[in-house]
Amino acid sequence: MKIFALLLMPFMVLSQSHEEAKKLLNQVYEITLALESQHILFTNTIEVPSNEGLKTRSSTGELFTISEKVRVKTNAFEFLSDGNKAYLIYPDDEEIEVVATDEETSLSPSDILKNYQNGYSYKMAGRSTDQGKVIQYIRLRPISSEEVKEILIGINMKTMLLDNYTQFGTNGSNNIFSVDNYEINTSLDTELFNIDGQEFLGFYRL
Repeated sequence: MKIFALLLMPFMVLSQSHEEAKKLLNQVYEITLALESQHILFTNTIEVPSNEGLKTRSSTGELFTISEKVRVKTNAFEFLSDGNKAYLIYPDDEEIEVVATDEETSLSPSDILKNYQNGYSYKMAGRSTDQGKVIQYIRLRPISSEEVKEILIGINMKTMLLDNYTQFGTNGSNNIFSVDNYEINTSLDTELFNIDGQEFLGFYRL
């Protein structure tokens, strides 16, 4: 019986870590979902393997959300979802393209956290302190995926909100999203999410 218990212990520890990690992820998702509005300044970094090592490209952006409405602004494009339809916007070309509502360019914290609620194993992956912030990491591994090797999500333990996430690709590429500033429950203009508003008059619809 003692030998059996010793053999069983690693599986019990793994199960406990899985449940603890999933519980924390769900808790942060519920807190994020309950927010009236979010305004986030972020940095998105793409790392791609090359002959000289990893080739890195970083860009900054701004994200606004009210309920299910999302707007992301970057230097290259914008993403907008009014809760029913989603669009990619190219301001320089004055073009608007209709896309799937689950488009990855949303980058909304609630979408990020929701996407990883099913089809993954979970594990607590240690803590770090960054500029006074205590970040708890959760490591996720897809049960079945040809493109994603694993995902590392960082949670700010003081605010219980998303701080960062890194998606490691099976091809060696990495996609890193880092929150630079997070404002919640501030007043946002609802016209930000109006694809038919004055801001987009004259834009070509693809």
